[in-house]
Amino acid sequence: MYFENIIGQEFAKKYLTNSLRKNKVNHAYMFEGIDGIGKKKFAGELAKILLNTENVDSSPDYININADGSSIKIAQIRKLQTDIIIKPHKEYKIYIINEAEKMTVEAQNALLKTLEEPPEYAIMILITSNKERLLDTIKSRCEIIKFLPISLLDLKKFLIDKGIEEQRAQLLSVFSRGSIEKALELSESADFAIMRDDIQSYIQTILDKKIIDILEIPANMDKYKKEIVSILDIFVNYFRDMMMLKENIDKSMIINADKIVFIQNMSKKITYSQVSKIIDIIEDTKTKIRSNCNFNISIQVMALNIYEVIK
Repeated sequence: MYFENIIGQEFAKKYLTNSLRKNKVNHAYMFEGIDGIGKKKFAGELAKILLNTENVDSSPDYININADGSSIKIAQIRKLQTDIIIKPHKEYKIYIINEAEKMTVEAQNALLKTLEEPPEYAIMILITSNKERLLDTIKSRCEIIKFLPISLLDLKKFLIDKGIEEQRAQLLSVFSRGSIEKALELSESADFAIMRDDIQSYIQTILDKKIIDILEIPANMDKYKKEIVSILDIFVNYFRDMMMLKENIDKSMIINADKIVFIQNMSKKITYSQVSKIIDIIEDTKTKIRSNCNFNISIQVMALNIYEVIK
């Protein structure tokens, strides 16, 4: 059985297993999906099968290309082109281009020539989280395989198997949005705990109707500007949990179960209808920020709109 070490990705497993069994492996693949869901690991597992080795990193026929600084440059692709004409030690020679979207236009155009006429033994795997930044001519010459976020159940089981307590595994699974890499990063992050404490402080300030403190929220949240959409997702999860409590849903459905006392206390301050309106306000704010609306104004309007709902 192929790809047993890969979590999720059933389509990719089935598709490439079928290709391997029929001996119809393509010369160029594009593994596309969000970061941290196993694309690179999958490429490594495919290389192990094709090169018939358990340690691909020591194989001269397994070549990783990574960004040099902020981009993958034409010189790196030219080096690939010089290397690719050297025949492999075994049957295949495999090139992994990590963060392929970072290739400059010049690098992509250079790679295109190799993709058009690759040696019969060469296999190139472009790994990307944003295929839209790649030329259409590049995409058209690759077999694109979409990698999906890991399901909550699979991710939770993975974390529990790693020794993480079930309630915390549930929490991390939700906040990592299907990324194993993100879940592991959060599990070891002190900043994650601080961030949640800050979010609770913002929520309490708003629900306590302290208008002077509410006006200071945009400045206090400025440190989270780069990850504001994720922060707002966490806001939504807190208010969703309040809604769950008001509906007397089983407490096992509460995302922030470790903060149940805080959620219970906050839920007493607002009605079910108000919670629903607050969630709509936060979702609208996320849309505006994704549309590049001014950060400070968007957050201030959000906080004041919530205040208007509950005052």
